[in-house]
Amino acid sequence: MQTVHRDNQKLFKIWDRRAGTATVELALVAPLLLLLLMGIIEFGLLFEDFMILKNASREGARTGATGDSTTTITDKVESAAAQLPTEDLTITQQYGVYDAGSWTWYTLGDVSGDEGITNNAPTGAFIKVEVSYSHPLVATGLLPGLEDNPGSGTINLTGTATFRRE
Repeated sequence: MQTVHRDNQKLFKIWDRRAGTATVELALVAPLLLLLLMGIIEFGLLFEDFMILKNASREGARTGATGDSTTTITDKVESAAAQLPTEDLTITQQYGVYDAGSWTWYTLGDVSGDEGITNNAPTGAFIKVEVSYSHPLVATGLLPGLEDNPGSGTINLTGTATFRRE
């Protein structure tokens, strides 16, 4: 009986030496898991905003292809990107003409100083709408190097769509 008692004492001594290993392992692995989780969240938010921009540019280009004015195109883009703050959106509207082997791009509606009123793209030209947004990063401190401009805490996203003018 006495030998069994000594074996139990040895077992408890071994158990006591392993008691803190789970805490140490958690301390080593937790920062990596947190970094992975924040990266998944950040890229999910980036992807969502990018898809909103792509859809907004597509709506704007489709509207411009039907001949609507540039103010209508802007309104369509802003309504399609309603989840994003409209003051942070940069909307560029152009039309392109292919002539003699090269493309020439012009600002849409820039005829006689009436920019923002008419759609001056000729039939058959390509309407290009580009929507840019400076996405604020959630995990700036945890994911350094992801920013476009270091220290800004943002990354620039752009959605572009091109449709042929009807």
